[in-house]
Amino acid sequence: MKFWGIRLLSILVAVIACVGLQSFAHTQNDYIQRLIILAGLFVTLSVSLNLINGITGQFSIGHAAFYQVGAYLTGFLSVRYFNTAHLPPLVWLFVMMLAGAAAASVAGLVVGLPSLRLRGDYLAIVTLGFGEIIRIVVQNTPAIGGAYGLNVEPKIQSIAFVWLLAILCIAVCRNLLKTAHGLPFLAVREDEVASAAMGVNVTRVKVSAFILGSAFAGAAGALLASYEGFITPATFAMDVSFIILTMVVLGGTGSITGSVVAAVFLSYLPEYLRGLKASVGGPLTVSGGTVVGCVIAVVFTVAVIRWIQGDGAKTKMQRVVWTIGGLIAGLIVEVICGWGLNLVKKFHDAPVEVPQLRMVIFAVTLIVVMLLRPQGMFAHHELSWTWVAKLLKRDKEAAA
Repeated sequence: MKFWGIRLLSILVAVIACVGLQSFAHTQNDYIQRLIILAGLFVTLSVSLNLINGITGQFSIGHAAFYQVGAYLTGFLSVRYFNTAHLPPLVWLFVMMLAGAAAASVAGLVVGLPSLRLRGDYLAIVTLGFGEIIRIVVQNTPAIGGAYGLNVEPKIQSIAFVWLLAILCIAVCRNLLKTAHGLPFLAVREDEVASAAMGVNVTRVKVSAFILGSAFAGAAGALLASYEGFITPATFAMDVSFIILTMVVLGGTGSITGSVVAAVFLSYLPEYLRGLKASVGGPLTVSGGTVVGCVIAVVFTVAVIRWIQGDGAKTKMQRVVWTIGGLIAGLIVEVICGWGLNLVKKFHDAPVEVPQLRMVIFAVTLIVVMLLRPQGMFAHHELSWTWVAKLLKRDKEAAA
């Protein structure tokens, strides 16, 4: 009874949160609404890839291909059959999500079956090649727009659907982790040979992971196509697969919570940097000396924190204090180096627009996190109702 009570409570909270988020988004401008939708789509993509890479232990870097399959199928069907189907827009969107998920799951089956004997880098090459094959085929097929792209009509925008899909994906992956159905997936991740010797059907587990993960990516593609109203092969280029993989690794391979946090953070960071403006209008600019000073400060701070982490003689509290001190020292180094370098005319007279540095900042952020915490932000840890209950119980005990 307690199990079903928690599940029903979770579903109720999820639905209320999605409806509330949609109501909030409608009070914002189009830019904020787009950020909210992109964040939800990337949450679905990163968590579904985490099912393949983190929970099952495979190495797929072609997730954008399944995303593209769902998007283009939705675009093709919407253009051809929406006017004759006579369905309400949201019902049509739901049908397209199912169709996109089905088509992408078939693509996942096509990739999963031939790749069963591959693992590691070899599997990564196969999935990457599959992603490029899909993109090139779409690019050279005039019936679906070719290289120019495909107009998707009608445009159906539903933030609630986007985040409900993300929550459904999280729920499915979490239940796999926390129930007996997910134990074979974890067994395959830890050791394929040992799990096969214990009776686990490794073939079925791998194919199931690919089918489930690709289905959610296809449904996300359907939502993207309906929201944008226009899609091109460039939307699903190779770098999209790498960004999704980065979200999984940054959050912690195998951590659903980490994938969610990393997806929201990494989908928001470049767009935030793109929109930075100076107080007098125009893009925000900094001097070349300030940029070089920041690079020196980052290198210094990372070196100090790694030294602190490697000092086993310090207690946990001492390491925290020393880490805070390292961060403060890094800020001081940045101020001093930036001031000194700006005394040089070449550095002072070389302004750089911060929006142009957004991908550099994106990359440096990832490098720093991987150097300081290679297991990802959350490693294998998760946030759950149980964790919240323990935290509240601990606070009550401390207050007593």
